[in-house]
Formats: sequence, structure tokens, C-alpha cells
Amino acid sequence: MIAGMDFGTSNCSIGVWENDKPILIPLEKESNQMKSVLYTSRSSVRIEGINHRELDVRLGKAKSEEKRKAKRAKEEGASTKTLSDSELESREKGLMRRELAERAQKKHKDQTISDALYADTEIVFGETAVNRHLTDPLEGYFIKSPKTFLGSDIRQDQIDMFSEVITRIIAFIKNKAEENKGKTIDSIVMGRPVNFHGNRGERGNLQAIKILEQCSIAAGYKNVEFIMEPVAAALDYERSIEENITALVIDAGGGTTDCSVIKLGPAYKNLSFRDETVLAYAGTRTGGIDLDIKLAMRAIMPEFGNNTLLSTGLSIPYGVFWDAIAINDVNAQSNFYSNTTRRDINTYLAQSEEKNKVNRLKLIYERKLSYRLNRSAELAKIALSDRDTIKLPMNYIEDGLKIPISRLDLKNAIEKEVDVLIALMKEAVNQSNTKPDIIYVTGGTAKSPIVRDAIRYNFGNIRIVAGDSFDSVTSGLTTWAQRIYQ
Repeated sequence: MIAGMDFGTSNCSIGVWENDKPILIPLEKESNQMKSVLYTSRSSVRIEGINHRELDVRLGKAKSEEKRKAKRAKEEGASTKTLSDSELESREKGLMRRELAERAQKKHKDQTISDALYADTEIVFGETAVNRHLTDPLEGYFIKSPKTFLGSDIRQDQIDMFSEVITRIIAFIKNKAEENKGKTIDSIVMGRPVNFHGNRGERGNLQAIKILEQCSIAAGYKNVEFIMEPVAAALDYERSIEENITALVIDAGGGTTDCSVIKLGPAYKNLSFRDETVLAYAGTRTGGIDLDIKLAMRAIMPEFGNNTLLSTGLSIPYGVFWDAIAINDVNAQSNFYSNTTRRDINTYLAQSEEKNKVNRLKLIYERKLSYRLNRSAELAKIALSDRDTIKLPMNYIEDGLKIPISRLDLKNAIEKEVDVLIALMKEAVNQSNTKPDIIYVTGGTAKSPIVRDAIRYNFGNIRIVAGDSFDSVTSGLTTWAQRIYQ
């Protein structure tokens, strides 16, 4: 059996071909979408038993000390109570048990994500993983959007860790699809962005593709092919049209934004090689998560101390707030959750006149709330698609805390990112040296009225067609899988 799979930055989905069309398979209850997240609890650490050889050594030292204490007291004419051998043994055993418990607790706390992944621990995915993390962020490891890091300059141990996470997610989705269909899926077409997130250019892209291919094979697939995500979205749209057209396709996803200019229609839909119909493509490493971060920095982080003055007359450094919310940057998150940042926050707290705000920042650090804060920004962004103003509830930070945010705040926060998106579309059109007949938009970010307004302003004389914001790419990948594997 064959399938198309969108391993997305924010969500994953998988489809199979049935009755001459792509069918997406439910992954979470009735939803075709599963969040690209994994949670694993820390593995339990057994408290070791008392080492009797060590106990004998400590008892010998304790008895010698008791004798010296009694001798000193006698020489000084003072009275003193000495402990019996059984009392000394009880005391030393108690001390050793406490030391062993503290050692086990530290070992539990100091576990790495890799330790937990390879131990006999519970691993959950999607919404279940989100709920587990939100319930107790300190007692496990939560990994969101692993695709974000694949094109970055990361160490081999980080590659190994992300590879294991991605393999687990892909294998989970594969198993869900096979259970649903009662058949084995051995061939897959996966989507890829024009450029993966990172700063290594084509080297980063090749690294990311290699990791995804190896993870897919490790998860049980025998055949793995890749196509550009905006091309996949276009192939989904092509199934519904009856005339030949040229389309400018924009796929504005969670981690990247990609464009293609492609010829579509009856003359091309049965081709198993589409390179000659793709007139241009362009991509940027900016996506919905970046918009969430920008909105959080502008509208939320001032309530956590951003722009707050210290007694020195200086503001708290901007970087600490950025590191707190930049969940798609592994180095930023490492910086924020370091001992250095803990000491810095305590210093800011002592020097700030708005201690309630800085205390909220300290709470993010202590409870590891970066993801939840980013999720709040995402929910605010979504809500502002339908409303001009909202009051964002943040009771998990402070009872009754509600932060007013307007659509204008969002527009101002993401102005640079929207400009990048428009420039990307213009770049693709210029590369193609043709005027598209329609603009086909898909991806969660493209739902924003701010983005739609910017597209209309810059391409007002070209008709805009909206695809399924979340399913178009997967449907196109499944369409392509049917074409190349059959």
C-alpha cells in the first residue's frame, strides 16, 4: 500500500488513495491532523541499597570519633553522652539512606532526553503529549516541531536525538494508518519545503532530507520519495480544474513559507515527471511559529518585564525575553534555561520596581512554560482572524491575568514577515517570467486576514483561490504517490 505524508512543523497528516481520490486518515479522534510533538516522562531511578562495606568504614570512623570525644570530655572534667554502637549504626544508616535518596533524585533530574527515549518510559504524541506537558512540564521531556531543527548547524548527538524523535513520530503515524486500513504501507511520498529552517543553505537542506529519509526507513518504509510542498498543494488543486492554467501557489506553513509557479490542468495531470511544468519556486525559513514569537514579543512579553527599567536606569536585556519565547531555536532555549539566566533573573528582580512583571518571567523559567506561552500567542493570532480585539487569558501564570491584544498589534508585530512573504511571491513570479492566472493559497498562516489583505493589495488583479488550509499538501502528496508508485 502507498501513502502521502506531510511531516509538518506544526502538524502531521497521512493519506491513502481510495476510490480515485486521496483519503486522509484520522490520527487524533476524528481529526486528520496530529500535532508534531512528542512527550516522554523521565525514567524512574531506583534508590540503591546501602553498601555494607561502606557502612563498616563509616561506623569505624564514627566509633573512633566517639572515643576521642569521650576522652576530651574526661580530660576537661566535663560530662558528655556517648552513642552506643547500635545508635551509631542507626545514625549512619539514616545518613546513608538520605544521601542515596538525594543521589537518586539528582540522577532523575539530570536525565537527558536521550536517556528517557531509550529507557522503559511512556512516550506519547500529538494532543496527548501537549496535555501531559501542560499538566506537569517539569516531569518529562516535550519536543515540539523537530522538523524545525533539521537544517540547522547541530551537533551529531543532537542529530541522533532528533532522528530518534522523528522516527518515533513517523512510526506512530504509520501504525495508526495501517491499523485504520488493515494493510501494510511500504511506500511513501513526503513533502519538503523549498528551504528548511536554518542558516546552512543547501547543505542544511541536504542534511534535513537525509535525516527524514533515514527516519522513514527506520520507521518501516521501504520506498521514500520527496516533492516540494507547494508543488504538492498545486497537484491537489489540479484534480478539481478542467482547463490549463498557470498558478502561483503559496504554502504558508508553521515553519516555512514556500511558493511555486506551476502549469496545471488536463494536459499535465497524468504526467509522472513534473519538472518541466514547474516554472519557478522560492522559499523562506519564516512561518507561523515566527509570527507567534513576534506577537508574543510585542503584546505579551511587556507584561513579563520587557521594557521594564531597573534601578540602574537600564532596561532588562531584550535577549532574555526572546530566548524565553523562541521555541524554534534550540540554542535560545538552552540559553534561557541555563543557570546564568536564573541568576540574571534574580538580579533583575532585585533591581526592578515592577517586581510583579519580573516574577512572571521567573515563573516561565521555573516551570518551563515557554511552549505554553508560545501556544497562548498562537491562540491569540488565531482569535484575531475573526475579531479586532481580544483579552488573552493567562490564568496559568496568574489568576485573573488577561492581556488585551488587537489586530493592529498583530499587524505591526508581523509586518516584516508579511513583507518577506510578498517579496517571495514576487520573486517566484519574476523567475517564471509569466503572469499567473490564479493565486492558490494554503497553510495555516495564509488564513490570516492580514496576510490575505497584503496579497490582494500587491496582486489585486489576480484571482485568489483558497485551498484547504491544512489538508491540501497531504492530498497532493498522496496524489503524487499514486502516480509514481502504481
